[in-house]
Amino acid sequence: MSTPAFTDLRGYIARLREQGDLIEISEPMSLQYEIGALCRVLADRDGPAALLTNIAGNTSPAKVAAVNIYGPRRRIASAFGVDEAGLLGFVAERIKKRIAPERITSGTAPCQEVVLEGDKVDLTKWPIPLWNEGDGGPYITAGLWIARHPEFGLNIAPHRGQIYSAREIGVCVAPDHHLRITTDEARPAKTRVEAALVIGVRPSITVAASSDFPLADFELEVAGALEGKAIQTVRCKTVDIDVPIDTEIVVEGYFDGETRQEGPFVEFTGYQTPIITSPVFHVTAITHRRDPIYHGVFAGVPPCETNTLWRELEEAEAFSMLRRKFPMLKALHRPPQIGRDFWGVLQLDPKRHRDGMTTTLLLATSAAMPRLKFIVAVDDDIDLYNMTEVLWAISTRCDPKEDVQLIRGTMTSWLDPSSGGVTGKLFIDATKKKDFRGAMPGFPAAALERAKALLAKAGR
Repeated sequence: MSTPAFTDLRGYIARLREQGDLIEISEPMSLQYEIGALCRVLADRDGPAALLTNIAGNTSPAKVAAVNIYGPRRRIASAFGVDEAGLLGFVAERIKKRIAPERITSGTAPCQEVVLEGDKVDLTKWPIPLWNEGDGGPYITAGLWIARHPEFGLNIAPHRGQIYSAREIGVCVAPDHHLRITTDEARPAKTRVEAALVIGVRPSITVAASSDFPLADFELEVAGALEGKAIQTVRCKTVDIDVPIDTEIVVEGYFDGETRQEGPFVEFTGYQTPIITSPVFHVTAITHRRDPIYHGVFAGVPPCETNTLWRELEEAEAFSMLRRKFPMLKALHRPPQIGRDFWGVLQLDPKRHRDGMTTTLLLATSAAMPRLKFIVAVDDDIDLYNMTEVLWAISTRCDPKEDVQLIRGTMTSWLDPSSGGVTGKLFIDATKKKDFRGAMPGFPAAALERAKALLAKAGR
């Protein structure tokens, strides 16, 4: 395993350029749907990251926008200095011990090289796209919100933000999200809950914040664990919140209990959500690096980078917990190409199997990752990152009358268009059973080597 070269957003983009996994587009791009359409095509083609350097109507200091920079899961692995197969093990080992952030009090933090307050604050000037037809307005999609709950402390998480005006943002948060729990504290008493929106952060922070951890488990500490060193932070200019020092753009402000209609918006499911009532964020200042890079994340039908980014670390967290109870578990994965939140695949060691254990593990997995609707168990000869192999195992090793179980009245994501959040869970045991009748003869090694040599000679 190579040593991870963790870096800020700029360093990560530079690495993508060196790897030939980045394109720069200097042709004029409209904020009205064109950036969303570009991201759709890039995602469908398993395409590179993109830097947009000519955005029509953009009068902000951010002359460059970065999109699709995470895209396929291999890019997240690359950001951590590992290959895709090694990502689960790397994360599971690193996050065993959290590392608290370190506040910097001397010098000027990069994220505060420029400070905008008063009339200089105008969100409508920034390159914030109208992503999809029918969306309620321009949306900040790669922003991470940092707020402090009076009991549970700090939390950082991604939430879509609809631009209402120059200094107002509608923030979509579900009832069980940590930010909603925090902002709800303001509603009865009309108290002020200070917060900061950070856009363009270190990859370790983006990935950590995009996964759900328990209340009081601060994701900046998780990012520090991933990097093996503390994330450096600085106090905001107008609110009592610390933010990573190398963030590209910081939007400071507060929630005061006001709510307003927000949406619609196309989410990671590919479907457009209805209009809902969401908290309003009031902006007090914007600080940023010189020549900041605006970061946008596309949400839509899988594949897309939202499905790749979201919940990535939850797999490692669940794996570490489940494996202590179930040593037969070798790996687990939620395929982003089919919506990540809803499918889970478990790879099991048949040598450690005993009667009843597979079903019990499937039940435990549904508790560890409650959004899952379909949980599949496969043997360790199946590549759980290859959905063709997983479906083949279901087709040939699963007898629906014996190996499929349904549990009703459970939860999933509230964005699930089929249920609205209350659903069933389907457990599929696609492992080979004692009476399995399939035989898989192979090929002599010499014949395989001969075939490979012939193809190599033909340039294939």
